[in-house]
Amino acid sequence: MVQSTLLQGIIDEISFTEGECKVFGSIGYVSQVPWLFPGTIRENILLGLDYSEVWYQRVVEACALVTDFLLLSHGDGTQVGDKGVTLSGGQKARINLAR
Repeated sequence: MVQSTLLQGIIDEISFTEGECKVFGSIGYVSQVPWLFPGTIRENILLGLDYSEVWYQRVVEACALVTDFLLLSHGDGTQVGDKGVTLSGGQKARINLAR
């Protein structure tokens, strides 16, 4: 994965030798290479957080996962194999973004 030095500095992955970087607000970082772990799609999205119906539905809709859930046999309860081998690249990316 290739990242620019500027982005690495912004997300505090490297230290600056001169100057400073100020971030106002919060930053969300989503890698271009999606990673999933064995478990359900819901578990991959929540990543240990407590389930909140309202929040979860907003995230699912914002990440365009509604149609995917309708197409999958068990919706968000579908088991994801190692590294998400049962999903398309787009589905993996949307789930990664939802997390």
